[in-house]
Amino acid sequence: MIRAAFVLFCAAIVSAGDAPPPLGPHQSKAVIVGPGPTDIRANVWIIEETVDGLKLTLTDQADGPQSAIKRGKYERVDYRNPEEITWLQGDGLSAKGKFEDAAAKFTEAAANGRTWYTRESGFLRAAECWVKAGKGDQALKALEGLKAAFPKNVHQGEALYWQGGALAKKGDRSGALKIFNELAKRSDLGLEAVALGALGQAEQLAADKQFAEAANALASVFTKLNADRDVRLFGQIGAELAAQQIAAGQVEPAIATLRRLAYGVNNATTRAKAHVDWANMLVNLNDAKSLFLAFDHAAIATATRDAESSVTEKAATLTRQISGKIDKLPADQCSDAEKAEYRRYLTR
Repeated sequence: MIRAAFVLFCAAIVSAGDAPPPLGPHQSKAVIVGPGPTDIRANVWIIEETVDGLKLTLTDQADGPQSAIKRGKYERVDYRNPEEITWLQGDGLSAKGKFEDAAAKFTEAAANGRTWYTRESGFLRAAECWVKAGKGDQALKALEGLKAAFPKNVHQGEALYWQGGALAKKGDRSGALKIFNELAKRSDLGLEAVALGALGQAEQLAADKQFAEAANALASVFTKLNADRDVRLFGQIGAELAAQQIAAGQVEPAIATLRRLAYGVNNATTRAKAHVDWANMLVNLNDAKSLFLAFDHAAIATATRDAESSVTEKAATLTRQISGKIDKLPADQCSDAEKAEYRRYLTR
């Protein structure tokens, strides 16, 4: 009897040792419950976020007392980036355009992350990077991992968008377009899903050189986005809208879109990107006045504080290139003194 109890006790210890440790909470920047400043809960820890709602701490202590908010009773959660090295390496590699290497790091973070958010976002970011690297099969595998590990995750719209992107990379454009068309109607998944559906539609239309139709698809949803509430999505959809307007030869509408992005949002990276896109568009107009304006926009982007370094570095390169074009203008369009002033600006 005693021996049997001892065996069962040892088996319990082994079983507990084999079980994976529970995933830790992840700290947020803020939980936006409502429109007023009193409805913002800063720096609280999120135990989990699912389609059912939030479990969170009431204080900025990870082991503090907990509460819950049902889905639909809060606006959004702004998460802090994970502090785990593999996730951060993936983020840095992605910013440099090294998507295959980034995907490998995010895949590692999805497998070994200490917090639930590190793992969940690791799967999603891996899928994104695999699509951008042209590896559709790997992207689909990452999305399968996300669904298996976090079946009630709140990223169903984004997951469907990357699924469509993965199919497109595999050459199944009709399958991709079917997903994007359906996603654009999924208002039940939120405005982000509808916007991503429109983005996918626009990408497929642009691939067929139907730029005006692509711009129309994006414009219909861009007007519904709020620059303060939908920060990332506003910049993403707006930048693609401007690109399709430019490709369609819609210069004035493109400028109007870029102006909203460059001067109407708080996000520094979105503003800097808009100035870079604006500068590139002006350079392609190929006249002296446009070159001068392009230089100004590129210089503004270079000097934008708190913007991602990958964007400001691209802006600095563009500024030098534009200065070189200005240097080649005839004297009746730009004097030697004016050219020297542009060159001097680059050394400041």
